Amino acid sequence: MLHKGTYSAESRQLARLLTKAGCSREYVGQVIQAVCQSAGITVKGKMSRRTVSRAILEGGIAAKIQLGYEVTQAKGFTVSGDGTKNKHVDYEGKHINVAVPSYSNNDDSTVHHHNRLVGINSSADQSAEAGAQEWKDQIGDFLEVYVNSPFSKRSGAFARLVDILAKLLGMNTDHCTKEKKIARLIGDEKFAAIRVLLGEQVLSEKSTDEEAAIFEKARAEMIEQAGGLEAWTALSEIECADLTEAMVKDVLISVGETEYGTLSKEEQRSLDFFIWVGCGCHKDLNTVKGGNVAMMAWWLENDIEGPILLANKDNAAVLQRIQSEADVTPIEQRAIDATSRGGIKAASIAGAIFNNKDDKKGQQDTYKFWFEAQGILLDFPDTNNTRFGTHCDAAAVLVQYRTKFIEFIEFVRNRKEKRTLTNMEKNLKAALHCVPTLTELAVLGLFGQAISHPYMHRIRGENMNMLDQGPLHMEVQQHMEKIIETPSLLISVDATYKTGTMDGTEWEQPAAVEKILEMIPELPHLTEVLVAFFKDALVTWKRFTSEFEDGRLIDKATDAEKDLAWMSPTNDANEGILGAYRVFMRRHPNASLPQFNAQAMYNQNDTQDFMDKHLDDNDHKYIMQLARIFDASGFEKKRRKDLIDHAAKEAEANAVKDREKARKKAEKLAKIAQIKLIFDKGAIEKLKGKNLQDQVDAFVQAGATLYKKKADISKVAQKKEAIQKAIDRLNEGLWTLKTGPSEDDDTLQADVADEDSDEE
Repeated sequence: MLHKGTYSAESRQLARLLTKAGCSREYVGQVIQAVCQSAGITVKGKMSRRTVSRAILEGGIAAKIQLGYEVTQAKGFTVSGDGTKNKHVDYEGKHINVAVPSYSNNDDSTVHHHNRLVGINSSADQSAEAGAQEWKDQIGDFLEVYVNSPFSKRSGAFARLVDILAKLLGMNTDHCTKEKKIARLIGDEKFAAIRVLLGEQVLSEKSTDEEAAIFEKARAEMIEQAGGLEAWTALSEIECADLTEAMVKDVLISVGETEYGTLSKEEQRSLDFFIWVGCGCHKDLNTVKGGNVAMMAWWLENDIEGPILLANKDNAAVLQRIQSEADVTPIEQRAIDATSRGGIKAASIAGAIFNNKDDKKGQQDTYKFWFEAQGILLDFPDTNNTRFGTHCDAAAVLVQYRTKFIEFIEFVRNRKEKRTLTNMEKNLKAALHCVPTLTELAVLGLFGQAISHPYMHRIRGENMNMLDQGPLHMEVQQHMEKIIETPSLLISVDATYKTGTMDGTEWEQPAAVEKILEMIPELPHLTEVLVAFFKDALVTWKRFTSEFEDGRLIDKATDAEKDLAWMSPTNDANEGILGAYRVFMRRHPNASLPQFNAQAMYNQNDTQDFMDKHLDDNDHKYIMQLARIFDASGFEKKRRKDLIDHAAKEAEANAVKDREKARKKAEKLAKIAQIKLIFDKGAIEKLKGKNLQDQVDAFVQAGATLYKKKADISKVAQKKEAIQKAIDRLNEGLWTLKTGPSEDDDTLQADVADEDSDEE
């Protein structure tokens, strides 16, 4: 175990292996001793928890050296990212896609694309600009660790951040606006890096005097912009260095931009090649959402009674009192508006009952054991965690085993002391007896079988490149168009998987499809609702696959460019690592983020194979020293403090904003209070512009109700009519004039707040 008083590289590797297998850091040393003792081997030294923790950190540092080496050696690479919350803190998962040789053999000629974990970072600032900067910081971090390593010096491979950014060819994320903006900003960083390198190339070809003249001119302009020589000399060294660094970069970009303009269009395109592509799972998810919106709207548009309301416990109590839908109170109307219905809602309720993410809620194992006793092994789809495709799967399951689910709900009722069902159980039972709801469940189930499952199987093939999937996305589109044109391909007595699925493969759940087709006579509007669903699903699909359209960058890219910019068809790698982090923190609540990152990077990136092939004793010594420095840096404590400091700044900024808003409200109230009300309807008719608006504000502050929303009286005629009606109601005694409104009057504050909101 020990060599000259230090645990050997092999023993540290063993510690990392044991923790990967699930052994607590506390017991690693004890386990090693016990195993060796059982083999008749005496071990000197018992590894402590602290040493095991450092061994894990060392694995993470080795993974950073590996990442730096791989992106330095690569001709190009792409990145992917995603975010989530854990205990109210935002986290971002990051991966790099790069082609590398295998480290487990001596063949360096064959390379394969791999998703390398860069790590998870907590993010206080959730802006896209901060997200792009975090990418630069993390790439710069592992690059610095690599460049300073003995391995880098032996290999002679030196690289700067600008060199690496210039190799960045694309980004894969989900479809949210923030992630798309991060991709655009990262692309801008790549474009700037290209121009910096072009500028360096141009300046390297100039004479020393010419180069000095360019920078001298730029330096003079920088000093002038800083306020002159006197202001410049008053700046600190750090400020001067920052400004000088920015000046040098601007000069290089300017010179590089000029050189860029001399290149051919094809050369420019090759240098600026950067692709954003969206996750395939999110494409399918949003397509289902788009189709569901149309399906839910179809009933109202065609004046046909739709699915029953599936109200929560509070709203259900309100809705029970409704005698007639034509005569409902505002409270009852709000309950109706807030209540969901339909297939998706029914599937969600079923997931909460049969497979709740909280193990203490729902029927859970009772449900499993009951169905098992019926000869059915059935894990209910995890809709309660909203996993990809689960609502379509749940819909198929509910239709297939509809009578069994109704029977199980009765079983649940009968074993209770008071023989009653919970509100959710009542809702599910009602939904399973509702023909429109069953219609929606059938449509969801069929879409999942015809589109979602075949598509997911195709994009989750081994080592597939998303950039090659343009024909696949067109295949999905064409099949949806076929179903819209000829729905009998999917719903008829003659329908089979050969005509129903997008690629002619067997149904994922053939028994469910068979049951749905049997129910066609019981679902009179199934064809029309299915076509409505597919029509809007098609529109959504086209929108979410727009990056593959003819004439766009992916379509124009060569096979070589697509291979170099390889990206996974899904964002599963980031979704998975974020989920793994949440599970890890539940099991190890006192663990630090660096400990998780180090362990995950080392395990996921096959770092031990890299270490075995490339690193020597000097590298191990460097790694151990760096781990000690990092361990003593208090990084985790600083990370947590940065998060709360940023939150405190946000809270203070919001408080300042609220105080300023309150001040403006008070000023507005005081100003309006000085306006003299005009009660002559003829005089009101002559008003316009600011004078008319003043009367609107004054009447509202005086207690008149002129509008529900300010937008209701946006035109001059509407304002005059509202005031004149208010005068009539005042004369009739329908409202009372307020004489002296105070600044703390809740009604007036709300009126002014509404106006401010509308203006914003």
